[in-house]
Amino acid sequence: MRLRSTTGPATSGFDRDTHIDSAHVVAPGSVDPLVVAAYETDTPYVVAARAIRSSIVQSYADSDRRSHACALVGIDCDEALAVLAANLGVVMAQAGSQTVVVDANRAHPRIASLFQLADHAEHQVTAIPGLLVSGTGADIHGGNEPIERRSLIEQHDAIATSASQMIAATVVSATNGATSIADALRGFDSAVIVIRKHFTKRNVVRGLIEVLDKHGIPITGTVLV
Repeated sequence: MRLRSTTGPATSGFDRDTHIDSAHVVAPGSVDPLVVAAYETDTPYVVAARAIRSSIVQSYADSDRRSHACALVGIDCDEALAVLAANLGVVMAQAGSQTVVVDANRAHPRIASLFQLADHAEHQVTAIPGLLVSGTGADIHGGNEPIERRSLIEQHDAIATSASQMIAATVVSATNGATSIADALRGFDSAVIVIRKHFTKRNVVRGLIEVLDKHGIPITGTVLV
């Protein structure tokens, strides 16, 4: 897996508060090997994930809220987005933050299966201490409806009012446009745009940035996968 981030130095050493020792690494088989942060502490991918985590946390510095929410908005990279969200959730939890990863891709959820869990179910406990995975309900319309009619924070109000962090992974597609996604992200503290290197068109990214900015959702950075 490759990961390049504009949210922070992807090749830097990891932070003091994010370092874990091998005793806290999960047993083989309890989490998909693609969630490399559950098994390794110093691979380039994990170090990059920690750099993204640090940048996200820094974006909360001026807030006195007990809980925070960051969105990973992917374009042309459904699988890589799910893997990134899973790994980011792991490094968040390893740093001591109660974390919930929400898979907002109702038509094709992928994150729960990376933790050997059921798709669509809410607030499932993973093998990683402090990490939950949640879906957004079954997709009964075949993906033809807007991503959400209520913001994800409103849907997960129990999370939003607790001392926790929410990471929501969602995708821009023909049926779930940028405006629909921005509506779903009302109240989020920040967003990270995830794009496919040498594939995603600049005008699509530019359009997403404009929509998020119009809705008052700060963009922390961009990740190339």
